[in-house]
Amino acid sequence: MPKRKGSKKEGRVANELKKRGYRIEGRNVIKKLNQHKKAEYDLIVRRGRYKYAVEVKSGKQTITSPTIEKHIKKSNKIRAKPMFVIGRNVKLTGKAKEVAKKNKVRIEII
Repeated sequence: MPKRKGSKKEGRVANELKKRGYRIEGRNVIKKLNQHKKAEYDLIVRRGRYKYAVEVKSGKQTITSPTIEKHIKKSNKIRAKPMFVIGRNVKLTGKAKEVAKKNKVRIEII
């Protein structure tokens, strides 16, 4: 079975977050939400008493506000704070920045 395209980057992100004091609780975690729906989380990490659901974005792409909102909802399902770890080439739209700031979404650049 071939590796997922992003799993190499997710591994690097996991190592970097460990260096920054986060404890990795899971990678590529799939949670069953109900009989028909599942949610996939790139990483689930903990720092102190806070748990974060991490979405890793890399390459040349733009994150929009619906992407942020969807991740917030997914994070809330497992009682975790939403976090995006993005590469230097990833951009956020103005509306996405507003939504992230309003909802206290943590954004780390690695």
